[in-house]
Amino acid sequence: MILAYHVVFGAYGFWLPNDPRGSWSEFVGSWELLRFGKATKTEERQSVAHLPHDRRLRQEAKRALTFPPVAFSGRQALAVAQGFDRAGTEGGYVIHSCAILPEHVHLVIARNGERRAAQFLVLNQNAHAICC
Repeated sequence: MILAYHVVFGAYGFWLPNDPRGSWSEFVGSWELLRFGKATKTEERQSVAHLPHDRRLRQEAKRALTFPPVAFSGRQALAVAQGFDRAGTEGGYVIHSCAILPEHVHLVIARNGERRAAQFLVLNQNAHAICC
């Protein structure tokens, strides 16, 4: 039985679609990034952040991004928090926990009988939910 969803939202440049540890992407939308490999689609339900990989190559790929990676300022993090609060209130979601880091966000959202986490996830197409 699913009690809650752990949802991770990545900001632009946080986790590339062809990250060697795996990603939840099916394609690489940039020719500059494609030279570092095809998308590394995974169905893994556990974090792959700890897996060994070539950090130098991953950093080189990040330098090929069209724009600099996003790092939330304190003011932007507050705006993100306010947006989640509003979405939770309007959608009837219970947010048990929220951690807003510079490059990504973690939420733990209670299962809501008739609504699925996917309805909350439309806020960010780069989000990935792990059921627990």
